[in-house]
Amino acid sequence: MAGGEADDVADAHNVLQYVATNYTHMGPVGAGQTTKLIHQVLCGLNFLAVAEATQLAQDAGVDAAKIPTALKGGRADSAILQEYMPRYVAKDCRRTGRIDNMVKDLNGAQDLARRTNTAMPMTAICAEVRRLLTAAGLGGEDQAALMEYFAGPEDLPD
Repeated sequence: MAGGEADDVADAHNVLQYVATNYTHMGPVGAGQTTKLIHQVLCGLNFLAVAEATQLAQDAGVDAAKIPTALKGGRADSAILQEYMPRYVAKDCRRTGRIDNMVKDLNGAQDLARRTNTAMPMTAICAEVRRLLTAAGLGGEDQAALMEYFAGPEDLPD
């Protein structure tokens, strides 16, 4: 996801093709960064939705570990569902990303939303949950620590 003049983006592609499997010219300067923020909004909301759904399944007595298989290929399927619901169930908090880094990106998206007068209530909630977890000392943890918001800290390993 790159922004800039078409010739400049094409020149950059000549170098970046060796490290980027997907390279898309998104528009003028800044459009690549905006696309990254949109990506983070979608990921942030999806992580939170999968954590919430995992807790609901567990509280209702459903084996949440089977849900990714059951939903594979359907509209609710996603890479985050496939990777993270099993991790949430297993309380696997190995780090692949940080909650406080997601806060940074969601703050950037909210700043852009204010500048463009775009309502983003779900992103606001999503960011606030992560701010709460960061304030509780979990900012350096993986997105799997979102389960603490739903299940309570006693349910996750030290």
